[in-house]
Amino acid sequence: MISKYSPGSAARPNVEHRFYTTVNMVHTIEVLLGLPPMNQNDAYAPVMSGLFTGPGDQPAFKADFRNLRNGLIYETNRKDSPGANISSKMDFSRPDAANAASLNRVLWHDQRGSAPMPKPRHTFFPDGEGD
Repeated sequence: MISKYSPGSAARPNVEHRFYTTVNMVHTIEVLLGLPPMNQNDAYAPVMSGLFTGPGDQPAFKADFRNLRNGLIYETNRKDSPGANISSKMDFSRPDAANAASLNRVLWHDQRGSAPMPKPRHTFFPDGEGD
């Protein structure tokens, strides 16, 4: 996390090593706005207060673009990459528009190669059993 208000100084900037999730951010915003937690999940998430306890004199963050054009990062998949043809036909214009099963197959084979993809497991509880 980058924060002008984290503890530290220009000579010794702060590096935050805690793991934060969206739920931590939601709880932090609730606290800052004086709102009650929406549910137990965000009520128990630690607040990201460590990022906002400094004097606010950290220098502005400057992005490092040295690797922008050397091919080490910012790579895009080639058109002949595995799964590229299927992925190019998927609708990513809005959430959940792409077929989840097809996308999962592309992602599985990208990471696992030719390893067989496990069959999906579904659980059914008739008439409220298992609640």
